[in-house]
Amino acid sequence: VGVRPNVELAVAAGLETGPTGAIAVNERLQTSDPAIYAGGDCVENLHLVTGEKVYAPLGSTANKHGRVIADNIAGIPSTFPGVCGTTVFKSLGYNCGATGLTEEKAREKGFDAISVLVPRYDIPSYMPGAARVFLKLVAERDTGRILGLQGVGPGEVVKRVDVAATAISMKATLEQVANMDLGYAPPYSTAQDALAHAANTLDNKIKGIAHGLNPRDLKAKLDSGEDMVILDVRSRAEYQERRLRNARVVNIPLTELKARAGEIPQGKPIVTICAIGVRAYEAERVLRGLGWRDVWFLEGSMEAWPYPQYLE
Repeated sequence: VGVRPNVELAVAAGLETGPTGAIAVNERLQTSDPAIYAGGDCVENLHLVTGEKVYAPLGSTANKHGRVIADNIAGIPSTFPGVCGTTVFKSLGYNCGATGLTEEKAREKGFDAISVLVPRYDIPSYMPGAARVFLKLVAERDTGRILGLQGVGPGEVVKRVDVAATAISMKATLEQVANMDLGYAPPYSTAQDALAHAANTLDNKIKGIAHGLNPRDLKAKLDSGEDMVILDVRSRAEYQERRLRNARVVNIPLTELKARAGEIPQGKPIVTICAIGVRAYEAERVLRGLGWRDVWFLEGSMEAWPYPQYLE
């Protein structure tokens, strides 16, 4: 599935191709014959995170190539730095996008990667048209450097992907992204943008202030039969409407948690869950304040849980 570069003419002309099968070019977009330039969907690009050659055919990149090539032909020194692999599309009413590296790819490339999954509204929930976005932000643990972002949802995802692509191009850190002076007014964004919220949450994970568990890891614990407590801190009405189908689930609303903490089984790991993760995080902090140590909150909680067979 996808496209392959048409390099027959280039190969016939004796030009070199790179490891991706596309035409090899330098930063000036010169081929192995310096008198011949190439750009667009038939050439390789440098990935700005890995430093490796990638094949990423997009019209936006081709237009940038055209400007660089024209400058150099006209005697104006010009270079093309590379790409982040930014991709966006729309499917079945959902906006989808990604830039940089996924968590799995980052680890494959040798980064000590850490991630967070955050569901947010794209604009304040009281505004007409407000819709959810689900963001997964990936960063380097030691430096906080942004490595990648993936997003999906009916809300405005592409804006967040574009900001993340800018940050990745600048090798920005979580702290820098969280403090970017982005445009704010209720019709356009929440007071703390969804991407800034994700950056702060991931920064808290790195600093040990937040202890998040992603849905994939909780599923693995459920499948392994690990002896644990899944503490659902939503209201009773929310819990009755939709919940995890598992004997390890205990429902204690957040507003009652301190008074009823003695009902929670001792000596077992605890994973707190709620609707989107905010109350689950608060519950994690409450329990740690009461002396529990092996406590985690489910990132994205019920809104981001992707395994319907575990629900009732």
